[in-house]
This record gives sequence, C-alpha cells and structure tokens, in this order.
Amino acid sequence: MPGNPHVFAVRVYDTDGTTLFSSSVRVTIRNESTNEKLEEDTNASSEAVFNLSTFTSGWTAGDRISYFVLYQGFQATASKIVQDTGGTQVRLTLVAIPVTPSLRYFTTTEFTDYFGLSVYDEDNANGVKPETIVKVGQMVEQRIDDLTYRKWDDNSGDYYSYTDEYHLVQTGQTVFYLTNTPVQSISRFEVNIASTSRKEEWRNIMYLLLDACDATTNWSASTDGAITLNTTNNEVNQGTGCLNITKTGTNGDNVTYSKTLSTTFDFTRSNFRLDFYCEDITELVATGSTAVEIRIGSDSSNYYSLVFDRTKIGQAAWSTLELIFDSDSSDASTTGTPDASACNYVAIKITYASSATTVTAGDMRLDYVRFNNEEDLNINLSTGRVEITGASTHFPERGKDQVRSTYLQGVSTVDESIKLLAILMTGKSFSKRTLQRLNIDANEVEGLSSAPTIANIDNEEIKEIIKTKASPPIGTSWKEKSSYGHYGYQGY
Repeated sequence: MPGNPHVFAVRVYDTDGTTLFSSSVRVTIRNESTNEKLEEDTNASSEAVFNLSTFTSGWTAGDRISYFVLYQGFQATASKIVQDTGGTQVRLTLVAIPVTPSLRYFTTTEFTDYFGLSVYDEDNANGVKPETIVKVGQMVEQRIDDLTYRKWDDNSGDYYSYTDEYHLVQTGQTVFYLTNTPVQSISRFEVNIASTSRKEEWRNIMYLLLDACDATTNWSASTDGAITLNTTNNEVNQGTGCLNITKTGTNGDNVTYSKTLSTTFDFTRSNFRLDFYCEDITELVATGSTAVEIRIGSDSSNYYSLVFDRTKIGQAAWSTLELIFDSDSSDASTTGTPDASACNYVAIKITYASSATTVTAGDMRLDYVRFNNEEDLNINLSTGRVEITGASTHFPERGKDQVRSTYLQGVSTVDESIKLLAILMTGKSFSKRTLQRLNIDANEVEGLSSAPTIANIDNEEIKEIIKTKASPPIGTSWKEKSSYGHYGYQGY
C-alpha cells in the first residue's frame, strides 16, 4: 500500500564483509517501479534508515528497491523485493575501486552536494561520473597548488618531504626562506662553513630535543647508582625537571647513567650536548684522569664519546658538555660500530674520587639532552623563515648552494576556503569543451546536460580566494633584507 510506513534500513560494511565501515557514506535507494530515489548518510552505527512511504509515489508490496553506495575509492550495489511486512533490513559490503590518486581538497560527494548534482549510476541522463570528478579535480588541485605556491593537505598524514633544498648565500646573509610552505617541521638545517673553492664542510645547526629530563622513564644506572626526578625550580636548568644522578653504593668508583630513546635520531654533522651540574668537583676523580664521559650511539657497545677531566667541570654550576660529530679532538673516540644516522642511546659516565665516594641527591644533576642549541635559529614555520642568530657558532660562507634544509610541508586540515575554491574551479571546468580538451574520454562526457548550470560560476569569487591565499615564495616577488648583524654589514 503506497501510504503505509515501511522502514528500509541499509547497513554498510567494509570490504571484509564483517567490519562496519567507519566513515559516513551516502546511501541511495531507488524504487525501480517508479524510478524515484531517496538519499541518506549513514549514522554512527553505519546504517542509513529510510521510510518507503516518503517516496513521492509511495510503494507497493512486490516493488524492487535498489540500494547502492558510491564513495571515493569504494562502491556497492544490490536490490531487494519488499513485502508488506512493516520493515526490511539489508547489508551492503563495499568493494574497492581504482580511483587513485584520490582528491586531496574535496570529495566527490561534497562536489555533487554543492551543485545539487546526481551521480551517473543514479541518473544516467543527467548524472556525473565520480571518476570524471576525480580526473578534473586532480588537475584543478594541481592548478591551485601552482597559483598559491603551496600544498594545502597532509599527503595522507605523511606530509610532503623535501630533502637537501639548497639556497644561495649572499655576503653576511643570515635570513633564509624555505620554498614550500607552510612548513610542518624541519629535521635538518645545514650550513657549509667552507668557501665554495674549498672542500665542503657541512654543519647541521637544527635544534632537536632528545630528552628534557623531566621524567626518569627509561633511564637506568649501573651498580651503585640511582636516578631520581628533581622538580625544585632553582635546581632545574631547563624545562620542568632534571635528574638527580647519585651514587649510593661503594662497590666501584664509576657509574654509567643511560637511556635508550624510543626513536632513532641522525647525529651526522651535528653537535651532541647535555647539561651537567656538580656541586663539589672534589667528588670527581683527580685532575689528569677522566672524570666525565658523554656518549651517543646505537647501544652500550657501539657509541661515540668525549671525555673531560674535572677542570672542565664547573664548581657548583651547570656545565654544557658537547661532542661534535667527526671531532678531531684527542678526547673523542668511537667504541664499536655505531650508526650515526640512527642513534638512540645516550649516556653519561661519572668516575668518582674513589669507590668509597657517595653523592647526595641533588649534588650532581643531568638536564637538557639535545642536538645543537635552540637559540641558534629563529624559525617561523608558517612562512618558512629561518634566521641564523648571533648565538650560533656556525655561519655559511658566501656562494651558491651554501645552505640546505630537509623538512616536511603541508597542513593537517584542508582550509575551508581552499575546499570551496577547488569545488568552484572543478565546477567551472565542467563544460563538454573543457572536458574534451582535458582528454576526458567521450563516454565520460555523456550525460552532462547539467554542465551549463555548473559553468555559471562567479569568477570573482574564485579570484578573491586565490588573492587571499596566494603566497609567492620569497625571491620571486619580494625579498626581505638579510640580517648582517653577525658581520657588521648594513647592505650587499
């Protein structure tokens, strides 16, 4: 009976047929007797619920109801004859389809919703094929990238990686702009401190915190040693805490305090630094012997190290201890075969005045384990601006390709105006002439009687969005005067 309610529920499953599909998808049902259709998005239970009585012409027992999903990268279709039983529940298992690479700034559903279009499988006469939207949309997205000088997505969570992007260096220049913005993170910023006529001598001056020493997690001490957290404000050098490294036993005259980091880090061409506090240096072994040794490497058997006697350690003060990669110091050494590009072991070994020496908690402390110094660079990720400050000990020599950087670029969420721009520009491209010029197959152009309506888009809205979002790279449109404070110059 056409007017009687009849609940028709479609539950959508992932390709394995057992897992509910996690994303909300548009489900369409069509009464094959009348060619009328209804649409609903799936709810939190991955189910789209319809009432057949809402069909304009209603329904009758024995009608065949087709139900289908067209979702970017997936599709499914089936049908069922409904009976006058008061309700019907069906399941629909998605099948992956080759629509790769996918759109980055909008989805096919967002496109059809914005323009009020049908998809081809629902309406062969006026519908648009999702594959066509994707093909045109990909070209439009690349055009947006070119017009705005950047990418506006996160590359499926991996972001866009740029390795060894080189920069020209003018005399005394200390300000540089990375080409691709906005920048997510910079892993390396290297300067060649040798002139272009000499052998390259690259130094990585990008700061990287290895351990803030704000927790004792994964830190351990060898025999006689103990590690506790110290959060007393005037005893912390950086952050919210530091580590008390104490000696409580009398079995030996040295203790190694170490940590295996959860991630490996590239030590190549960097400076390894940590801060060590000693209240009384007479508790260390006498001058002329190794009092402190710092280590970084692959594990406790494979590491780089540098040793210090107690004259290099401040009395009742914090001392920054530094190991330079490829150091030619006679106090630096390599044990085993560490992998400099994948270091996750850090340690400090203390040799005391004697095995009988014990150290009160707080009298020796460890803090701020890192590569390089945070103060060496001023960085603005959104603009890609990197300034080498006067705190740095490494500055590039003048010449071509004297600075290089490795970084990730992209944004975690697509800007709404960029999404709108992509939809508008794709819609603008939907005329048969444009599609044919873009080499879209003839069979995909069929059924686009709605294209003239789509094409009537205000160009001014497109231009305004591009105007507000375009950010030409520094050097192509304008250039900030470089800072010459380090060298004392005021111009080129």
